[in-house]
Amino acid sequence: MAKPVSSSPAPPRIAPSSGPSPKPLRRYTSLPVLLDTLLKRRLTLVSYSAWKDANDRRSMEVYQETMHYGFVGAICLTEAPETFHHWQVFAGDTSGVCVQFDRANFEQVIAGTPHCLFAPMRYVKIDEIAKIDASDIHSLPFLKRRGFIDEAELRVVGHAVEPVTALHIDIGPAVLRQVTFSPFMHPELVASARAVIHGIPGWEKLKIIQSRLTDSERWQRALSSFPRRHGVVYGDGSSPDGGSEPG
Repeated sequence: MAKPVSSSPAPPRIAPSSGPSPKPLRRYTSLPVLLDTLLKRRLTLVSYSAWKDANDRRSMEVYQETMHYGFVGAICLTEAPETFHHWQVFAGDTSGVCVQFDRANFEQVIAGTPHCLFAPMRYVKIDEIAKIDASDIHSLPFLKRRGFIDEAELRVVGHAVEPVTALHIDIGPAVLRQVTFSPFMHPELVASARAVIHGIPGWEKLKIIQSRLTDSERWQRALSSFPRRHGVVYGDGSSPDGGSEPG
């Protein structure tokens, strides 16, 4: 097997968050992935081979081929606020979850993990891709078409010299801040899943909620008060302009 390319400059291991209040860091995934994370206290970087975006797969493939790595894997995160798009695309069924990380602790863990890169995605128009400075080969896994810009994605990319099926990053409870269950999950299933998670040693105090994005009592109360605030009563035989309503 060919040796990894060594002439390229060593990449920055992590792109630290900027500003006094960095944005929350979220990962949309599935309940089985979450359970593996909690039970084994690890993040698992899997192959990109099953990704739906062929362009994204190709950027990872070219990177792996160029560097002669036996394996390249990733986990995808976002700085964006909760959106329906994120639930549908990254955690689209009833077993979806959103894991919110303590950003400082997360970045510290990644910084201490060899063979890992962590950086935001760079969103590029199709007519720009051939003009990008190619001096840094390690930027390849962090390029994406501009149509995905609203995802506000950050990515952890890891590699192994020899072929493996996955890479693991050890974590502890301080790295996770909150788990949010999908708005599509039945409330009774949420209660059961919460009980299971809180039964795992070390995770008894993990904050667990369910998303109200598609079923918010506060939103619906505001809608119900809209007619009262509108101030016009309909159905009393008169129209808003004072005339009679048509029969």
